[in-house]
Amino acid sequence: MDTTTVAPGTERIRVNMVISENTSQTVVRGRIAVPDPKPDVEKVLSTDKTVTTKRIEVLPDKVVVEGTINIQVVYVAFEPDQSVHHFHDQIKFTTFVDVPGAMPGMDVKVDVTVEDVSITRARRDPRVFDVSAVLGVMAKVTEIQDLDIVTKCPSGCTCDTETIDVDHVVGSNSRQVVISDQFEVPNEKPPVEKILDVDARVEVTDTRVLRDKVIFDGEATVQVLYVGMLPEQPVHQLHHTFKFSDFVEVAGARQDMDVRFNVVVENVDVDMAGGNDPDRLQADLVLKITANVVEPRRVNAITDIRNCNVDPEYTKLRIDSLVGEGTEQVVVKDSFSTPEPKPDVLKVLETTVDERKITEKKIVRDKVIIKGYVDVQIVYVAALPDQPVHATHRRVNFNAFVEVMGAREGMDADVDVDVEFITSAYESCHIHVEMVLKITARVTESLQRNVVTTTAPVPTTETPGTTPCPPGGTFEYVVKSGDTLYSIGRMYGASLAEMKEVNSQLDNPNDIRPGMVVNVPCVPKG
Repeated sequence: MDTTTVAPGTERIRVNMVISENTSQTVVRGRIAVPDPKPDVEKVLSTDKTVTTKRIEVLPDKVVVEGTINIQVVYVAFEPDQSVHHFHDQIKFTTFVDVPGAMPGMDVKVDVTVEDVSITRARRDPRVFDVSAVLGVMAKVTEIQDLDIVTKCPSGCTCDTETIDVDHVVGSNSRQVVISDQFEVPNEKPPVEKILDVDARVEVTDTRVLRDKVIFDGEATVQVLYVGMLPEQPVHQLHHTFKFSDFVEVAGARQDMDVRFNVVVENVDVDMAGGNDPDRLQADLVLKITANVVEPRRVNAITDIRNCNVDPEYTKLRIDSLVGEGTEQVVVKDSFSTPEPKPDVLKVLETTVDERKITEKKIVRDKVIIKGYVDVQIVYVAALPDQPVHATHRRVNFNAFVEVMGAREGMDADVDVDVEFITSAYESCHIHVEMVLKITARVTESLQRNVVTTTAPVPTTETPGTTPCPPGGTFEYVVKSGDTLYSIGRMYGASLAEMKEVNSQLDNPNDIRPGMVVNVPCVPKG
C-alpha cells in the first residue's frame, strides 16, 4: 500500500496514463493455394478476411506486431455442375508502429484492421493466388502512474478548475495461467498425420470481483492446420472452443468495483493426445492475465494558476475517459439447406457455437453500429438407411446497434458479443437456426488536460532551468509524480537515448519514482 503523504490541497489518483499512441499502414503480400482435393477455381464469388494477432512486443519507442491474415475464399468450381466450394489459407506478417516514449514493460493495446485486399490468380498455376493486403495498425502504450493533483486554489491566486472523471486504479496484478483441454477430431475430418500450424484466441467472458481477488471466466478458441491421414495427404483445418475459469489476486479489490482485463497468449501447443492418438488432440495454452481493478472518481482539478507569487508545475493528464456503455439483446435467425455433399437431415442432435467475431464497428451519434458473425456447428442424424451422424457448419452474419448516449464519431468502442441461447431445427428441407445475442458496447474518448501537480513560491533569485549548465555536463533533477525519463528529457530538450546514457546507474530506466534523483544532460538552447 502507498503510504506516501499527500500534500494539503492535493488529491492522489492512480490512472492508466496514455504514454503515446500512433497508427501506421503496412502492405502484406503473399500467396494462397487451393488445397487438394478441392476442385479448380472457375470464378471467385467472395472473400472473407480477418486478422489474428499472435505476438506483440514493446521496444523503446516502438511496438512490434506479428500475426496472420486469415482468408476464406468462396468460389464456383471448374466442373460441369459448377458446384460452390470454399477454401481457407493464411498469410503471416510482421510490422511495427513508431510510438515515442514506449518502453519494455509498459502495457499496450493493438488493433489491426484489413483496410483493403486484392486476390489475383497466379500466371503459372491456376490453383495459386497472389494476395496483397493493406493493414492499418494502431498501437496505444499505457502505464499506471500516481499523480498528486492540486485541487485547492492557493490563497490570493486566480485558478481555473475543471471537474474530471477518472478510473482510479485501486490495484493491479498479473499472473501466468495454464489452460488445457482434450478434444476429438470432428467426424467429418480425417485423422491427424502431422500438425502444421496452430493459433489461439482467448477472451474473458465474465468477471466477479471479491475482496482482494478477481475471478474470471473465459473462452479459448484453438485453430489447427494439419495434414490428414489419407493417401493423398490433404491439408485440413479445424477449430475447437472450450471454456475455463481462474482468478487473480488484487490487493484492495472490493465487490462494487470494476475490473479491466488484458489477456496475452504467450504460448500455444496442440499435439495428439498421449502423443499418438490421431483422432484426439490436446491443447495447452500459456496466458498472461493482467487485471486492473478500478473505481470511478471525480476530481476537481486545478488546470491553471495565475496572478500570484506561485510557480505551478503542470503535468499532462492523458487517459481514456468513459463516455458510456450500453447493452442490447438481438435475435438472429438463419435458414439454409445442407451443403453438398452432406446428406439431408433426419433429426438435429446438437447445436453449438464454434466462434463469434466482430468484423466491423462504427460510432455515430449516440449509437455503436456492429457487424459480425457467429460460426455454428450442427450435429445431426442423416436421412440415410444406416442413419449415420454428421456435422455441418454455418456462418451466421448479424448487424446490430447499441445505444450509448454521448457517443460521437472519432471515439473508441470496445464491443463484446455473448451467445445467450441457440437452437436449430429441420423443417421443409431446411435447417433453421435461431440465437439470442447479448451485445455490450463501451465507448471511451481520449482525454488530455494540463493539470497542476505541485505549487511552490516563486524563487527570488534563480528560476528552475536557469542553473548554469555547460554543454557536455549534467545536472540533477528530483523526480516528481507522473515523470518518466522521456517526459523529463523533453522538458529540457534531451532525447530519450541521451537520458538513458547519463542514467546508466538505474537498474530499470522505466521504473523511476517520485523523490528519486536522475541526471539530465545539458543541451544548448536554440
